Amino acid sequence: MKFNLLPHIIAVFFMALLAQIIMGLSNLDFLQSAKVVDLYLSLFGIVLCVPLFIPDEDPSIRELVQSKKESMFIVHGIRLVEGVLILLISLVLFLLLMKQQGSHFPYYQYLYGGVANCLFLGGLGIISYSIVDNLAVAYMIPILYYVMCMGGAKRYLEKFYLFSMMRGSVEDKIYLLTTGIVMIILGIIIRNNRKLI
Repeated sequence: MKFNLLPHIIAVFFMALLAQIIMGLSNLDFLQSAKVVDLYLSLFGIVLCVPLFIPDEDPSIRELVQSKKESMFIVHGIRLVEGVLILLISLVLFLLLMKQQGSHFPYYQYLYGGVANCLFLGGLGIISYSIVDNLAVAYMIPILYYVMCMGGAKRYLEKFYLFSMMRGSVEDKIYLLTTGIVMIILGIIIRNNRKLI
C-alpha cells in the first residue's frame, strides 16, 4: 500500500477536492449527477487500477519477486484487492458527499455505474500494461478510449459507450463491468506467463 498505491490515493483525494471547483456537486438533478459520475468518477479507475504492475516493472525486480515462494498471482491479487477496495471506498464517499450537498439521484444505481466504468477503464489499462510492459502506454490507452467516448463515438461503441448514464440508461453498464473484470483477469494471467524481457 505504502510503496504502490499511496501516491495514487493522494491523487484521487485531490481529484475529489477539485471536483467541487470543476464540476460542482451541490443540488444536482438526475442527469447532472450522471454527468459527474460518467465524466469524472470514471477517471478514478485509471488512477487506482493501472498501477497494478508498477512495483515489478523492472525485469530484474520482477525476476527477484518471481523467485520467492509466494506466487506472483497472489502478489498481484493482493495489490488488485487493495486497489479495488480503495476505489470502492472513494466512490462510496464521493457519492455520499454529493447526496449530502443536496444532489438527487439513485445512489446504488449510480454507484454500480461508476464501478462499471472504473473497472472497464482500469481493466483496459491493466491488459495494455501486461501486453506492452510500458506504464505510459497503459495510461494512454484508457484515456484515448475515454476521449473517443467524449467525441461522440456512441454509434460505433454501442454497448461499450462509457457515458450511457448521461443518456438516462444503466442497462449497458453490465457489458462494461463484465468486460472490465475479464480484462483485469486476463491482464494478470498474461503478465504472469510472459517471458522476462
